[in-house]
Amino acid sequence: MRMFTKLFVVVLALAAVGCCKNDGADFAKDIPADERPAMQEIFDKASSGDTNAQAYLGVLFYTGTIGRNHNAAYTWFKKASDNGSGEADYFISEMYENGIHLNQNSEEAFKYLRSSAEKGFTSARFKLAEMFLNGEKTEVLNKEELFGWVKAYADQDNAKAKELLAKLDSDSVKKDTSKSAKKKTSKK
Repeated sequence: MRMFTKLFVVVLALAAVGCCKNDGADFAKDIPADERPAMQEIFDKASSGDTNAQAYLGVLFYTGTIGRNHNAAYTWFKKASDNGSGEADYFISEMYENGIHLNQNSEEAFKYLRSSAEKGFTSARFKLAEMFLNGEKTEVLNKEELFGWVKAYADQDNAKAKELLAKLDSDSVKKDTSKSAKKKTSKK
């Protein structure tokens, strides 16, 4: 936990120095000098293409942990996304979905959400399963693929996955039952 705190402070310092000036005030002056090198290291890793560092900086800017800066968040998310980060795709999806820094665009939001799920990001996979259960995007979602993703997490004893899996199973039963009922009715 202590290392995370130091990293947080260092990220905050870089943010303050690099892009978060307020009327010329230098917020980095309040960051202990011995913590600045760790922040610089994260920034350097992100700048040199480290996907995890890029996504991490994006999250810190997006959530406001180091000062809310959606432009910086998107920049880091996009770099991480281009390097294969499912987490970054998930946050870009949220930005499109909610019109945060980007024009609200449900198709782009879905495209990035799907990409996030395909890259293995758990939250995206669960969100797609929930969308399917709510009747959203059912024409472009593959239920068997969603079922497989959720089942893998349920097999690892993930409570949310077990809940979604049960709903997907009952959804299948409902659809199969209604199809059977329609077939029986049409035969009469």
